[in-house]
Amino acid sequence: MDPKRSATEISVVGAREHNLDGIYVSIPHGHLVAICGVSGSGKSSLAFDTIYAEAQRRYLESVSPFTRHLLGSIATPQVDRITGLPAAIAVKQLVSTPPDSSSVGTLSQVSDLLRVLFSRMGEYPAGQERLLASAFSPNTVEGACPSCAATGRIHEIDLRVAVADDALTIRDGAIAAWPGGWLGRNFTHITETLGIDVDVPWRELPADTREWLLTTDETPEVTVDPDTLRERIPRGYKGKFRSARRYLLDTLVTTNSATVRERTESFLTDEPCPECGGSRIARAALDVRIGGENIAQAQARSLSDLARFLRDALTQRGGEDPGSAADEAAHVLLDELDKRTSVIDALGVGYLAPRRSAATLSPGELQRLRLAAHLHSGLHGMVYVFDELSTGLHPDDTDHLFEFIVQLRDAGNTVVLVEHDMELVRRCDWVIELGPGGGADGGQVMYVGPVDAALSGDGSTGARLRNEPSGSPWREPRAFDAWARCAGLTANTLDDVTAAFPVGALTTVTGVSGSGKSSLLRSVASLVRGSGASTLLDDDAPHALASGDEREGLAHAATSGLDAFARVVSFDQSMIGRSPRSVIGTYLGIFDRVRALFAKTPEARERGYTASRFSFNTAAGRCPRCEGLGVITIDLVHLPASHGTCPECDGRRFTADTLEITVDGLTIADVLDLSIDAAAERFAEPLRAAGHFEALQRVGLGGLLLGQSSSTLSGGEAQRLRLAAALKARKRHERSLFVLDEPANGLHPTDARVLGALFRQIVDEGDTILMADHNMELAAASDWLIDLGPGAGPDGGRIVAEGRPRDVAAAGEGATARVLAERFEADPTPTA
Repeated sequence: MDPKRSATEISVVGAREHNLDGIYVSIPHGHLVAICGVSGSGKSSLAFDTIYAEAQRRYLESVSPFTRHLLGSIATPQVDRITGLPAAIAVKQLVSTPPDSSSVGTLSQVSDLLRVLFSRMGEYPAGQERLLASAFSPNTVEGACPSCAATGRIHEIDLRVAVADDALTIRDGAIAAWPGGWLGRNFTHITETLGIDVDVPWRELPADTREWLLTTDETPEVTVDPDTLRERIPRGYKGKFRSARRYLLDTLVTTNSATVRERTESFLTDEPCPECGGSRIARAALDVRIGGENIAQAQARSLSDLARFLRDALTQRGGEDPGSAADEAAHVLLDELDKRTSVIDALGVGYLAPRRSAATLSPGELQRLRLAAHLHSGLHGMVYVFDELSTGLHPDDTDHLFEFIVQLRDAGNTVVLVEHDMELVRRCDWVIELGPGGGADGGQVMYVGPVDAALSGDGSTGARLRNEPSGSPWREPRAFDAWARCAGLTANTLDDVTAAFPVGALTTVTGVSGSGKSSLLRSVASLVRGSGASTLLDDDAPHALASGDEREGLAHAATSGLDAFARVVSFDQSMIGRSPRSVIGTYLGIFDRVRALFAKTPEARERGYTASRFSFNTAAGRCPRCEGLGVITIDLVHLPASHGTCPECDGRRFTADTLEITVDGLTIADVLDLSIDAAAERFAEPLRAAGHFEALQRVGLGGLLLGQSSSTLSGGEAQRLRLAAALKARKRHERSLFVLDEPANGLHPTDARVLGALFRQIVDEGDTILMADHNMELAAASDWLIDLGPGAGPDGGRIVAEGRPRDVAAAGEGATARVLAERFEADPTPTA
């Protein structure tokens, strides 16, 4: 390789990761480079699994001997050579919803600075010792409020509903808050053994007995004797009494079942903790103040206002002696806080308060908070690799964000975007398109070179960059007789919103990121469920419903027309599966059928292998080194964890003798390496699972691997996988409301059109879809549109425009109308 050329470009020769077909590409230094292509074409394999992985491997080779000793477990990317590669930083999509303990303050690292400021510069009550910074965090032993165990909420039994009917006896189920089944009978037997009459009406029991049964914290243990009970039981046993209150609170802490949790919460009140005011922080820390405010009050301020408030408060107080170490420390902390909050403010999310739960943020808000950490770092000469930068962003937000990406490039960095948004790709300097299809049909270079040359050419890449119409998605307007209406929605940024949408139609909620779209969806889903509709409550398919704070804002909401829905199917973008071994094939039960098929082979029967032998969740058949994961993870403490292919099973997850069993010439590992489309072609009939495969293909997941880890799915992919399960389980005559939050995330325009066709089919069959999405093509093809705004945070939360998409575009109100007008102008022909 010419050394002069390697100084001006990154050259990748013979890349073979996953489905890459030994490709060669060049990336000029100091340029803004887009890698595009349909889903599964190999974009991430090139950007992350090849370029970034090689940069990380080279960096680790330069560190301590101890770390180099670990490198034997870190896989080298499958590539002949890469030259001209500097250090790299990767910013991947967040594939799971942040935990409840995560907040805007923790994501932005502003909370860390606040804790140190309050610890060192706060005004303490007379006689109180100075606290460590950790004492100002609810996630530490010393900082957690002991009254509510750092939950911020206090649950208490609701005595109005704890007893179903005071005319009933305890034996007949008077204490509704107790469980049913054998455990409920045990509580009755124990109560009878304690000398309480369980066969008289509840209202005839003494008042103090009734109160003790419902609220006591005493847990006496007794021996239940069959001879002393009126009800016949086979044998005696020892049992421990728990009051209805004690049982409910214990269950709330220990249960993993969404169904049990829902039932339990129906018997409890939910109020802010009176000790900490819902802040989750211990009283000692709350007594420390700056400018008259404690840390919880300061965290309630917006990020835009926070640094100014603290600087003014400390300046007015006079601080320590000028030039003192404490005064200098305060200035350093405030300067760092200024830098962080100014970048966040410039990205358009300065309206967020540090205390707000990260779980309530939209994907666009999360994306920009994560990006802010890199934009204020000041690094240069690096390679930045971004995964779907436009995810969760309205076109107006994308325009604004792009300015900062350009600044990264102009600072001397090479910026690589794995991107589906053709508007964003057109504004890059260099483009690499992979394809022509996904999976086995991808991994080839369709085009590499300057964007300008592609735009001016007559090839397929240029046509896609120019967004040339490829079949109109628009629908003729339809009349709707039935409407659902939710009035008085007030949650997060929503400001007394009334949302009405037609039944049996596709309604899209649009607006800039942070305008209240996700809050509106969660609110509507909660109100529909509250009206009596059933919902998906199995643990592997969590439903996206309003949080505790959001439910308070719905207390006075008025609704009508919600009885049109027998079921609400509402998904958030949280990760599928609780285990790292969870794969796509396990979610719909396909993998169970595959394992049963292998267990039926003559050789498996001869060896005594059952279906569990072919599971990587049991020790018998899985690789003992990686325990069925296929990879070895090395925690480098102060560096990102490194992952490498397991050297014992070579990433195939199973033991060698398990892999000796084959079906149709394929091992169990080979089957897991098949795409959904390929597996359907070979195994749909033998597995009797044509409906399962069809459901996955209908939602556009045919290019994903059957054995792909659920943890690697984007938020949009996880949502579409849940949608496939819901469609498979749908009852023909049960009218459902599907509530979807940005289901087109991470989709190439071609794949988004396939998803749009599925949505139209669903509503044509009589169901209703209410979704939020930034894909303007899907929005334009909707039956009804609700546009929130006009801005984000306090400038949003209101309906700017609503109606049929063409009417919204013609009215010209709001940012969405402008984008829609351009779309309709480019392709004016509607389709039925």
